[in-house]
Amino acid sequence: MAQTTTFADLCPITRTSSHTYDVNLLEEWIIGTVPNGGYTTSNFLICARTHMSTTHTKLNQPHPINLHLEFLRRTSVGPATFIVRDVKLGSRITNLHLTLTQNNDPKTSIVEGYIMMSNIPKEEGLSLPTSYALHPPPLPASIPTLEAHGEDQNYRRRGPEPFPSFRRAVLNVALYLVKPSQRPKSWPKSINDQWIRLAPLPKTSKPTDEQRLSALGTGRWTNDSIGFLVDMFPQIIEHYINPVAERAAIEVNDVAEMRKIIEDINKTNGGGEPASRARYWYPTLTLTLNVKKLLPPEGVDWLFVRVQSKVIKQGRFDLDVSVWDEAGEMVANSLHASLALDSSRNIARSKKKEGKL
Repeated sequence: MAQTTTFADLCPITRTSSHTYDVNLLEEWIIGTVPNGGYTTSNFLICARTHMSTTHTKLNQPHPINLHLEFLRRTSVGPATFIVRDVKLGSRITNLHLTLTQNNDPKTSIVEGYIMMSNIPKEEGLSLPTSYALHPPPLPASIPTLEAHGEDQNYRRRGPEPFPSFRRAVLNVALYLVKPSQRPKSWPKSINDQWIRLAPLPKTSKPTDEQRLSALGTGRWTNDSIGFLVDMFPQIIEHYINPVAERAAIEVNDVAEMRKIIEDINKTNGGGEPASRARYWYPTLTLTLNVKKLLPPEGVDWLFVRVQSKVIKQGRFDLDVSVWDEAGEMVANSLHASLALDSSRNIARSKKKEGKL
């Protein structure tokens, strides 16, 4: 059995003082030139856990239960520093404020957020059955069949990423999406259902499809990775503006065939977009995460994610994300406020230290 990897292995945090921590944001997790917002969120979660496990060991509150982040400026690949402020130290819940800075500029905040810490197994209090369920209900999946064959009656592993050099972070997961032929006609385009596995790739700018397949089963989801998980899915807007490519990403296995489909789409649209670049970039403005369940320390292979958007208007949209385990228990849910920007805004990075959205 291949050695498994958790997100803590992928995002090592170095403690430099009681309230400062260093991290290196890696190119393997970028969208365009910007580290993925979910990847950054997981770094926040790991930093908060590390802080409570080292600076405040006696409180025994190692688990983030709530997070709210505001992405003020664009992050960059390279070194970054977390500055932690203890807002309130409590016997059951501790409130932390974390600031991410870069470019050796502690006065300029890149991302700021609040994180509530607790000890999930030791929580006590009122519990009631709410009977909450997703609507419309997800299509059933056979995990053993998906694992063995890459598809079952309703789901199929997403094939080649249409824009692999632009959406590099997406290559570190395996997405199992509803087959177009099985998707109920009553479902709106604003819903995306997926089973997802963590499959971190070797450090190479152009991983092959064989490397992607060999990475399956090498990663496992833990609570550290939930931040990344809730921000990793086929973008809802692409269902509307790029349906041919999105359908092909589910049905096509051959990289060359996928490339030809993208080139044909560009010709149809007048050839204005480079074949390697997506039309839009979807930066996160705010992300609020609620953690409902503690995953086992060794992690799990499979999780189910539903993503839904309620309003897409004037370049701004919302996302409602819920995460469930194989037993049908909710693991976490999150709310996002995001923008839809021309992808050139991502690639044409300013030479200034401050990267504006």
